[in-house]
Amino acid sequence: MPLNKVRLVILSVCLVLIGLAVPQSGKSQAAAPPEVKPAIDGIMAVFQSHPLVGMGDYHGLAQEEDFYASIMRDPRFARDVGNVVVEFGDASSQPIIDRFVNGEEVPYAELRKVWSNPVGWIPTVTAQGLINVFAAIRDANLMLPPDQRIRVWLGDPPMDWSKVKTLADARPVLGQRDSYPAGIIEREILGKGKKALVIYGTFHYYGDASLWGIISKAHPGTFFRVTPYAGYVENKCSAAIEEQFSAWPSPALVMPVRGTKLEALFHRADCHFIAPDSMRFPPSTSQEAVATKMAELEDQSSGVAGEALLYLGPASSLTLSPLSPDIYLDTAYRAEIASHVAVRGLPPMKSSVASNPATPRRLRP
Repeated sequence: MPLNKVRLVILSVCLVLIGLAVPQSGKSQAAAPPEVKPAIDGIMAVFQSHPLVGMGDYHGLAQEEDFYASIMRDPRFARDVGNVVVEFGDASSQPIIDRFVNGEEVPYAELRKVWSNPVGWIPTVTAQGLINVFAAIRDANLMLPPDQRIRVWLGDPPMDWSKVKTLADARPVLGQRDSYPAGIIEREILGKGKKALVIYGTFHYYGDASLWGIISKAHPGTFFRVTPYAGYVENKCSAAIEEQFSAWPSPALVMPVRGTKLEALFHRADCHFIAPDSMRFPPSTSQEAVATKMAELEDQSSGVAGEALLYLGPASSLTLSPLSPDIYLDTAYRAEIASHVAVRGLPPMKSSVASNPATPRRLRP
């Protein structure tokens, strides 16, 4: 065979092989499944590469609150991390929580100030599971030498309620709800070469002015965000998708969501992680802008936009945390919290024993 024909045959074979190796236009390869690990093991592994793990707190989710307590009790946490930054504590009470988690006796009326005075919580922090996190840390610390104990940092900006008479008085502090904890993290954690678990509501981890945004601008790649799976608004959607999760341990850390089969499963036009009618936009907002924003919120709420998903069991098994009964058992305390609510121009509280049954309440009725 002439040399030119041999070259032509070789070239043709090469082109065929290249065509087989490269995905054809319009044909996407199947997405890979995410990695699934037992949750505490997964989070401790993440701390090997990231100094900050941000837990997106689904306010009131009992199983997630129990998970926080579980990770505090794991000996690896005190040894390898040792710091927790929380949204559910007023920084004015930092000396109080320092004493409590280190084993000192603190009168309950004084200790309660820790979770009673955060300006960002309405009417205040009432979930028993969040309050129990402080007790779990105290229990863990009592087994450790003083220099090896877990340190709690209260992230809600300090508020002197005795000086707050109107909403205008509270606004300067409300405006620091992301910048104040970012300052703690800069100064006490990253600035000292330490690590921390950060427990804040999911939306504090998105946007340039958010807690995550402030830290990420100065320290790119330091934050690893974990979003809890709480199911869809539509129960039938949760039941259908959870068939894919049957082999997962509970709790599990699932990562990543973006770019895996899970992202495609979560993106269903007829299913929602946020009720469409729960969001309010200015009348002038275009339908296109609303759709774009809702898509962003869906990705943030589902875990698609974060680095990992915390799976705590099927949505039908998830429950709301029981509430502290203090508000309806202690009339003086109720009056104090009611005044905080009134200052912000909000409707009167409705907390009562009728709204706080002993029987667990399902998250998705």
